[in-house]
Amino acid sequence: MKILIDLSILRHPWCGLGQIAMGYGKWYATHPETIVGGCEVTLLVPKAFVGAFGKKVRYLEARDIYRLLPCLMPHYDLWHSIHQMSPFRPCSHSTRRILTIHDVNFIYEKQGAKRQKYIRRLQRECDSADELCFISRFAQKDTAQYINIGGKPQHVIYNGVATLTEGQQEPVEQALDGRPFMLSIGVLKAKKNLHALLPMMDLLPEYRLIIAGDDSDAYAQQLREQLPQHPNVSIVGTVSDEQRRWLYAHCTALLFPSLSEGFGLPVIEAMQWGKPVFCSNRTSLPEIGSTHAFYFTDFEPENMAGVVRQGLAAFDAAAAGAEQKYAAAYSYESHMRQYWSIYTTK
Repeated sequence: MKILIDLSILRHPWCGLGQIAMGYGKWYATHPETIVGGCEVTLLVPKAFVGAFGKKVRYLEARDIYRLLPCLMPHYDLWHSIHQMSPFRPCSHSTRRILTIHDVNFIYEKQGAKRQKYIRRLQRECDSADELCFISRFAQKDTAQYINIGGKPQHVIYNGVATLTEGQQEPVEQALDGRPFMLSIGVLKAKKNLHALLPMMDLLPEYRLIIAGDDSDAYAQQLREQLPQHPNVSIVGTVSDEQRRWLYAHCTALLFPSLSEGFGLPVIEAMQWGKPVFCSNRTSLPEIGSTHAFYFTDFEPENMAGVVRQGLAAFDAAAAGAEQKYAAAYSYESHMRQYWSIYTTK
């Protein structure tokens, strides 16, 4: 069986989807051929990643011509689109297509005609798929409210989360002043609700807040303009894998007040390190954080600061150990084997 895994999102390797695609590539690079015995696996990747994941798989460069003219794409028996907005499609209707849906965040982020455009696009994607996978029960339920998914087979497979507790670390200079710091990490966009943390941090003067992640969105500049009024908050922008490990290893806690998530990778990443996690009680986060996270039920600074203080006081070594055991269940090994069970079952 010839299988294509669409990892074209690696053109944005530092976004959440890019990190998931990187996890797929690394999994194929480190597993023996017996895992995928009898199958020929091809990874659809940007030119810079051709050959990046070893010789156990084949590669197809994600060229614009394939996006514009799918009929030129080689034929595959099975095609897995690892997220719902890839511009690449199989060349043949006979190809069995598995589509993974991460979220319908556009419902909350877009208005009017733009929102309807995204709904129509996702509906077309679902219509062209043979099976649908969702990264959380919330994502499955939320999608069904806006998209007609008919009687197609459906699966919930949680994201794999790379093990961050292994590998080199590199200090982040802005966090080296000796004071304990909280961490918030992820793409700096309005849906992440990071502005709610700034007045809260004024009530926690003994801590600093380090905000890390892609800061190319205009929202990041709006946050920076507020920093003079909040001297214990720093935005460090995009960080390397080594710096990300260091931040998780040395932070006091993760703060993640996001309003819209299909999964929420930083929640599990922080739990790998046995760190307290404080997140909103919105969308998928209560499902992913389970009983191990502490939740903001509103965004009033005094209430948020109270949740943090109470959570830190309650968090102990036993809670940290339980978190780490829980986070280990979100391994790429489990994730990929669940998908391979689908690939090889008709």
